[in-house]
Amino acid sequence: MDYEVPEIFNRHIGVWQGTVIKVNPQGERQRSFHGTFAVSIDGYDYHQVNTYILPDGNVRILRFEGRFENGVLILSSADYPEFAATAWDAGNEIILFSSSKIEEGKRYTYVETMTLTGANSRVRSTQIFQAGVFDGITYIEETRQEQVI
Repeated sequence: MDYEVPEIFNRHIGVWQGTVIKVNPQGERQRSFHGTFAVSIDGYDYHQVNTYILPDGNVRILRFEGRFENGVLILSSADYPEFAATAWDAGNEIILFSSSKIEEGKRYTYVETMTLTGANSRVRSTQIFQAGVFDGITYIEETRQEQVI
């Protein structure tokens, strides 16, 4: 098995911040909240911690772990026992994620693009499906706050 880390993933290492905006299928804003996303890679192991500050002041932290196999990142999360994801270099400074989870008894599927728009800026957009029905889009414009080596 080949455990190569595609170079584009190394360019996403660091602590990123942005505002997560969720719109419904009609394009109407449903909610927004601040997020910090810390990404590190140790050898072939990937680590990500998402910290969300919700409008009511509550903080939600989600942790993701993964490993690179044959140029593809395979992710899981102890915070979501039914979570599974894969991510790969889609070319043109884009990482493509495909993931699914069960939350509160509902199955969600996500298709996300993560695009580097500069050395310290990126944009993410995610199509969300609930039980196979389009449920809206989230998007985040992020700025890298610090690079973690």
